Amino acid sequence: MPDGTRIRLAPGSHSSPREGVCVVELASVLGAEKFSDRPRCVCPVVGAFLRGWNDRAPHAERQRLAPYAALIVGSRDSSQVTRERRDICLAWAGADLTRGGARRLLSRLDMRIRIAIFCGLGAAIRLSEGAGEYASRIASARRDPDSAFELLDTLLAVGQRQRPRGPVASNGNGRPANGRPAAASPNGRPPLNGNGSSPNGSTPHGATPSVSAHPSPRP
Repeated sequence: MPDGTRIRLAPGSHSSPREGVCVVELASVLGAEKFSDRPRCVCPVVGAFLRGWNDRAPHAERQRLAPYAALIVGSRDSSQVTRERRDICLAWAGADLTRGGARRLLSRLDMRIRIAIFCGLGAAIRLSEGAGEYASRIASARRDPDSAFELLDTLLAVGQRQRPRGPVASNGNGRPANGRPAAASPNGRPPLNGNGSSPNGSTPHGATPSVSAHPSPRP
């Protein structure tokens, strides 16, 4: 924590840091906002993905998310960036968004139905959050944390690549002033291209696994 107190990420939502923190709640502290798992400084797609992953991950895997608390501060961006991140999550979860407009519309409708079933009607209506939440469930079902970390790096890279290049200077929140990370991601791997593939042309798992619906640990 900023005061030097050591923390361990915990599942669920909390009323104060004394009870524990998830990775998104930690970001609200680092961003100097009111303690919350939905801070204004965090992209709704990224926040939903991390909340779901934080809650379902095994303890050791959850602790690997801690460095991202600083990286997601300031990740909220334009509606265009939010939509692109949403579509990356949908494609990663199995949607086919590469064909004509009618097919893309049908694919998004199919994903809304899946999200409504597994994440609730509210998530299907708020598709940006629903896409992140559903992708976190897919990540949990696949049990492939490396692929999930690659997706997270890709989501964060979307906003970074659209910002103008400039001198790198610290802005006090753990990220350079131009929005690009000063070093590689905490996992040391390059992000995906934004179309579901890595820079070397390899693709993550393409098939959508079966996902068992279960109540979310969050209210």
